[in-house]
Amino acid sequence: MLRYVLKRIAYGILTLFVLITLTFFMMRALPGDPFIGDKTPSPTTLANMEAKYGLDKPPIVQYFIFLGNCVRGDLGVSISYENRSVNEIILSSFPISMDLGARAILFAMIAGILLGAVAAVKRGSITDSLSMFIAIVGVSVPSFILGALLQYFLAVKLRLVPVQGWGTFAQTLLPSFALGMSSLATISRLMRTSMLDVLSQDYIKTAKAKGLSQSMILWRHALRNAIMPVITIIGPTVAAVFTGSFVVESIFNIPGLGKYFVTSIKDKDFTMISGTTIFYGALLILCTLVVDLLYGVVDPRVKLED
Repeated sequence: MLRYVLKRIAYGILTLFVLITLTFFMMRALPGDPFIGDKTPSPTTLANMEAKYGLDKPPIVQYFIFLGNCVRGDLGVSISYENRSVNEIILSSFPISMDLGARAILFAMIAGILLGAVAAVKRGSITDSLSMFIAIVGVSVPSFILGALLQYFLAVKLRLVPVQGWGTFAQTLLPSFALGMSSLATISRLMRTSMLDVLSQDYIKTAKAKGLSQSMILWRHALRNAIMPVITIIGPTVAAVFTGSFVVESIFNIPGLGKYFVTSIKDKDFTMISGTTIFYGALLILCTLVVDLLYGVVDPRVKLED
């Protein structure tokens, strides 16, 4: 167990190192200059700005300075938001993104598991067809399009919920639904397939032969085993939700980290882009490790091996 954990941590560190390296050189390869906006600064001003952010040094020197700063947890100073470090922006805005992501994941997990389980039990019925239709829509329609449609019909036309903003419960409904819909579709389809497989197993037939009630068979035996494959996609679900939140936060004017990331792309703020990319990369690597360990703990049939 310990050896497996250490091995996975080593893989995670290696992956993070590759991510840092790729991020640095990709940012330097992007066209354009973050210091040149509507008005071109004087050569002296431009030289001073490059010196301030260490861009006057050779690329290889910049890389090792950048790598050393990342190891110390220093992601640099934002170019767009003057006198604010990337760390400071992440600390102030990520809790909002995490709140939105947690709501979306919770909605997707609960609704997806229930929808998939009911579809499997009611296989071939209208309920099954409806659940599959919802799954197809969720997979096919991007979160930003769904969010815009929800805004127009539910907020602008019907005025049931606020159009934008963050803070009240009503303001969290549309972005959480729009962000979690794609994951809900994936989870419900996987849950339906897994539930159908479990319901065909011999121990379920034995439980029926013993006279156990339908509800007891479903809740105590079938659902518990059918839910195991869903646990394995928690990591990808977290990744999908947090990356999807970039555009959703911009649409609903939510002051989360995703909105800062989108703005930094427009402003060519490479320190903010690289810092956010590395932060999310480290977060997703950690989530993947936790999910792998959790799956081994929850399902005794799975052994954590090298």
